[in-house]
Amino acid sequence: MMQNMEVEQEILDGFHLFWDNFPFPVMLNNKDRMIVDCNKAGRALGYAPGTYCYEQGGKEMHKGCLAGKAMKRQSAVRKIGTIDALGMVVDSYWIPLPGREDLYVHFGIDITEYVQNNQPEPVCLKSQAC
Repeated sequence: MMQNMEVEQEILDGFHLFWDNFPFPVMLNNKDRMIVDCNKAGRALGYAPGTYCYEQGGKEMHKGCLAGKAMKRQSAVRKIGTIDALGMVVDSYWIPLPGREDLYVHFGIDITEYVQNNQPEPVCLKSQAC
């Protein structure tokens, strides 16, 4: 593995077990926002271990990043926001791994069709102030 990416194989195996069939890109990142690994959907879009998550897409896609907040709190953080350049509404999550203060899972779900069809917004996590 690359420098700064020393992660136990057990964690990587668990990540793939739970996230490889998820239909949206999911990244396992370190605290510096380096992609340690990603699921199949992420790889299909060109996400690559050893690169930084903020290198994916344009700056606008990252202006609402809450990775720092999630890592400081060591609890999941959620944000629903619009990416105007893509015409999408995205429900995004940053979830620190328990027992590993240097790793978090990050993904965003395209909920544009639900918002456009006036569906109610998803319910917030109990730990979130909505």
